[in-house]
Amino acid sequence: MDSDRLNRWLTLGANIGVVIGLAVLIYEIRATQYLAETQALVRRGDQIQAAQVQMAMSESLAAIRVKAIGEGVQSLTDAELYRLQMWERAVRNRMGSQYVEYLRGYTDEAVGNSIVEAAVRMLPYWEKLGMELGEDPFAQAVKETAGR
Repeated sequence: MDSDRLNRWLTLGANIGVVIGLAVLIYEIRATQYLAETQALVRRGDQIQAAQVQMAMSESLAAIRVKAIGEGVQSLTDAELYRLQMWERAVRNRMGSQYVEYLRGYTDEAVGNSIVEAAVRMLPYWEKLGMELGEDPFAQAVKETAGR
């Protein structure tokens, strides 16, 4: 009889241990997800800030962009056009990578929507520069939102 009683107590202890282990596991998964979301948002902010600093510190990029917007893309020299296209492709690539973070669940829907809406506003400008969006999920979301 004592071994039966001991067996029940051991089984109860094991079951309690399993429940506690599952609770700790759930907590750890949620903490990891929160950390990943936070890192994605911080990385996005860092990327935006770095781009703004780079534009501000550039000797000619800001002037080229102002010229393209004010006088039209046709007023740019080949070198200016190439430089501006490379800059805007980098902007588009940053937006695309941030959108992938949204698709993977690392940022919320508001962030994903704001990225797409910003790209839709940039779309006519990018088209004037001769840039194509491509066919990736970000490009598809931009085209759909723009009604294309």
